[in-house]
Amino acid sequence: MSNSLQAVIFDFDGVIADTVPLYYEATKKMAVEIGAPFTREDNVRYQGVPRKVLIDDLVARTDKVVSDIEKERLGNRKSDYYKNLIAEFTVDNMLPGMYGFLKELREAGIKFGIASSSSNAPYLLERFGIRDWFDCIVDPHSLKKGKPDPEIFLTAADCLGIDYLHCAAIEDGQAGLSGILQTPMFSVGIGEGKVFEKADWQVSSTLELKAKTLLEKFNNR
Repeated sequence: MSNSLQAVIFDFDGVIADTVPLYYEATKKMAVEIGAPFTREDNVRYQGVPRKVLIDDLVARTDKVVSDIEKERLGNRKSDYYKNLIAEFTVDNMLPGMYGFLKELREAGIKFGIASSSSNAPYLLERFGIRDWFDCIVDPHSLKKGKPDPEIFLTAADCLGIDYLHCAAIEDGQAGLSGILQTPMFSVGIGEGKVFEKADWQVSSTLELKAKTLLEKFNNR
């Protein structure tokens, strides 16, 4: 079929793994140390945004003059806090229904890719026992532009060797979904709000994701 789904590209945090609250904890801890305000609403807005952008914005909320080297150290410190929080993750920390959804897609012969700004996706996929299910994991450090630029999604599709028109991409972040919407890919948005209403398929939680439904919606778009 000319409109057949051949690959699904996933964001990681908030789509496969239940890590978003931990990002808040880690970032909040670092933000308090430098005297920068950081709210749960901020955490949602910065989902999927490159770490450098986050650190630059947090420093700008203070009256401190911080060098680029010190900003890098702050970013690394935040990452260390986060890594400590995810060190004991197991498959039980996957978001509801995601293991079954991935299994259904895999049985249908669909390829998988990861398009995440997080460098911890490979580690957690190993923890979940599904690392070998993914044919491509984009290295966020190899990109010229971060989300909402579509580069990471296009790079994942190129890595998989699948035409963009035969790909679906799934996001729970506003920046990431904005990136998908700039591509020919079928967009799946997990969340509420105006940006998510623009997705080809909008769901309120991962529990709604079913392979049969995705295939039907993809083929009928």
